[in-house]
Amino acid sequence: MGLFHVIKFDGVPNKEWIMYKYPGNEFFNQSTLIVGVGQVAIAVHGGKIENIFTSGTYKLTTENFPFLRGLVKMVHSGDVPFTMEIYFFNTTVSLKNVWGTQAPIQMIDPKYNVKVRVRANGQYALKLTDYQLFFTALMGSVGDKVLYDFSDITNMFRGIINTKISVILGEYIIKNKISFLDISLYLDEISQLGKIKIQPEFENYGLSVLNFYFASINVPEEDLARINDFLNKRAEFDIMGDDRYRVARSFDVLEKAASNEGGAGALASAGVGLGFGIGMAPLMGQAVQQATASSVETCVNCGRPMPNDAIFCPHCGSPKKRLCPNCNKEVGNGISFCPYCGTKLS
Repeated sequence: MGLFHVIKFDGVPNKEWIMYKYPGNEFFNQSTLIVGVGQVAIAVHGGKIENIFTSGTYKLTTENFPFLRGLVKMVHSGDVPFTMEIYFFNTTVSLKNVWGTQAPIQMIDPKYNVKVRVRANGQYALKLTDYQLFFTALMGSVGDKVLYDFSDITNMFRGIINTKISVILGEYIIKNKISFLDISLYLDEISQLGKIKIQPEFENYGLSVLNFYFASINVPEEDLARINDFLNKRAEFDIMGDDRYRVARSFDVLEKAASNEGGAGALASAGVGLGFGIGMAPLMGQAVQQATASSVETCVNCGRPMPNDAIFCPHCGSPKKRLCPNCNKEVGNGISFCPYCGTKLS
């Protein structure tokens, strides 16, 4: 491989790179190193970090690399070739890092006591803050790739993020007794908690999490259907009351059992028999009495019961309402003269 006089890296279009290993490793002692804005370069010789360069232009001299002094003394021509590795690091902020649960998280909705399968996804911002720690702690174990981007880093941390997300959701939802039907109202608070929990994991490798967001926390449609069914039944119970609700549900059981193949045998196998009928009789009788009481009235003339939608009493033929024959206004029972026009009433 030829000797390199100018060492620089201009980045990769449309790609958020984090580390680039310069392909050459043979340089002159007067080679020029150019480190761009938002970059840091680390020079490694013999497995040891010799120097770290921030943005700027540098000459590879004995001032920057003390190990060159011995080579310069041995060679008097001025251009001293030597081997070294140069790594460029991106110190700008990466905003497009996404995460998502790989498998559903099994949880119990604390409000409705229904088992649900939870999925979550979101986005977070990363910045390389300690490049020397990042290089020594992580890059030595990632293989011989020349270019690494932030997607490689997010893949490395995917397992850690998924584990933390399970813990975060479990702790927050159970502690605050929040139903998954209402979870979208708390995404901001959960996101803040997520950043606090996940930040230390990245700091161990020289990375800083600038923000961490939950974009969505969701459950499958069939799990939502179970919760909605529970809500519908509870609303029905609140409207009908305890006794009527039990009677209605009993009729549902009878109807379903009767429609199944086997008829009475199905009822017997379901535990619906004479004992069931005897046990339900008081409730059914009470429900019938309540329904009957709400559907009858008393005749203003003879005092006997009559349907509330009747116009005339079926017993005495009197009209449902007593009207004055002169002014046609409604008058009550037990009076002899109309209070509105004074006409004598029969």
